[in-house]
Amino acid sequence: MKDIGDISSAVKMKTRIKEYRAKYNLTQEKLAEMVGVRRETIIFLEQGKYNPSLRLAHNVATALKTTIDRIFIFND
Repeated sequence: MKDIGDISSAVKMKTRIKEYRAKYNLTQEKLAEMVGVRRETIIFLEQGKYNPSLRLAHNVATALKTTIDRIFIFND
């Protein structure tokens, strides 16, 4: 049984943000500006170190002209 307070049991996530940014020639800074966050947030998202809110995931997917499930891949 997973301990809710154990950070190591958190859902691990991979993203395709960097791939899609390259496709549309977007910098981390430009994507951050488009979705209303700091560049560091985009860095953490790309590294899978930050699980976004549903709103942020939607905004990122919209900015990258795709769907949430194509950008964010969750591993159990």
